[in-house]
Amino acid sequence: MKTYMELRQRMYENIIDETLFISRASEGAVSAEWLMTQPIFVRKKYVESFEKELKEREKRLKQKK
Repeated sequence: MKTYMELRQRMYENIIDETLFISRASEGAVSAEWLMTQPIFVRKKYVESFEKELKEREKRLKQKK
């Protein structure tokens, strides 16, 4: 069973991963600094949006082959 500190560390790592993913996927339109000041629901919204966009890009790339 994981301790509270391990769970807290993992949650923090997830936040950092999501923030970096969003800032890279937005190609500079959204800064990591701004994202870190936003509530979790805002970051989740961006993650879902960019994951959807990436899937659409991959689908289009595969269709071209």
